[in-house]
Amino acid sequence: MTNNQILAAFFISVFFSFAIKVEAQTTDNDSLKLNYNKIFAYCLDANVKPVFSLIEFDGTKKISAKDEKFISEFKNRFMYPEDRSSYLMDKKSDIDNLLEVFHSYWRQSLLDTSKNYDTVLIANLKEFLNKNYPPARGFIIKEDSIEVYVKKYVESKGFHTTDGIGKTGRLYDLLVWRNEKDTTYSFRFDKETISARVIMMENFITPGWEEYATLGRAYPGGWTTMEALYCVEKAYDLNSEDFLVSYLAHESRHFSDYKLFPKLKSADLEYRAKLTELSLAKKTLYKLIEFFIANANYESESGHQVADYCVIRDLSKELFKTNFEKDIKKWEMIKTGIINKAAYKILKANTEAMQRIGPHIEKYIKN
Repeated sequence: MTNNQILAAFFISVFFSFAIKVEAQTTDNDSLKLNYNKIFAYCLDANVKPVFSLIEFDGTKKISAKDEKFISEFKNRFMYPEDRSSYLMDKKSDIDNLLEVFHSYWRQSLLDTSKNYDTVLIANLKEFLNKNYPPARGFIIKEDSIEVYVKKYVESKGFHTTDGIGKTGRLYDLLVWRNEKDTTYSFRFDKETISARVIMMENFITPGWEEYATLGRAYPGGWTTMEALYCVEKAYDLNSEDFLVSYLAHESRHFSDYKLFPKLKSADLEYRAKLTELSLAKKTLYKLIEFFIANANYESESGHQVADYCVIRDLSKELFKTNFEKDIKKWEMIKTGIINKAAYKILKANTEAMQRIGPHIEKYIKN
């Protein structure tokens, strides 16, 4: 498996500013409240067009300053023929020209899901590298070597980036940061202790297309490679469950699974990591379940959203004897310990089933 494939397989997104209800609510007949869960679910599925209908409202209705600001910013970024937001200006650095190439690709792809703009991106990156990176001049840059040149170009400017321009969901990504520090964490899960090298990343120039699509509300919180866990330090309170469970336990499960099932695809990896979260979370348990419900999509190209669906599907069967329980109030009536045990039971059964098939297994939950 190449670095690019590893990166694509192990990206995990951690989301912020989701203090909202699953359904849009109105406090009276003259007011309107945006449904941010639904809005960001579309954005994180790399499809912003449906959001336009969610932010349209009758001019006679009342709307909060927060919602009005979001609508204005979203329209400036996506409604016009060109991006009228301050995105590129806010990201000013020595890699401006490279970010412009990805910005154009992200915007086209987010607005038009009927076409695949990957080939256009690859062609534009080849042209960019031949013009802007002297070591690449005179060489025939093949698609599988572009990531090497992109990394070298970014590092020549004094920055850090991933080992390749792997995909987050269906889009090629670009994550670049200024500073990092190396540390080690040990995490205990049941009878298993996992010690992992953790690279703490700071001062991002670009956290990738998810941050662009959601106007900064969501972005990758970390990912796993064969050598280490990578963590976006500003994303976490290091004493919180968001870090200890949703990052460290989640990523440690990936770290372990790569050794157990080296060919396992993204949806199954995420399924197992999300069950690990739900088997341990206490304070954040219902928030996690609500988020998984809101973002569940069995038909998505994103492994995260497929996993969200399958986790809720299988826990619903275990706890409610239904195919998919989406009412968060019903989940909140079940004690956290019972949900923890059910999630671990499903994870353990999944591990045993895949071990019977063998380490060559690539997928299980969608078979």
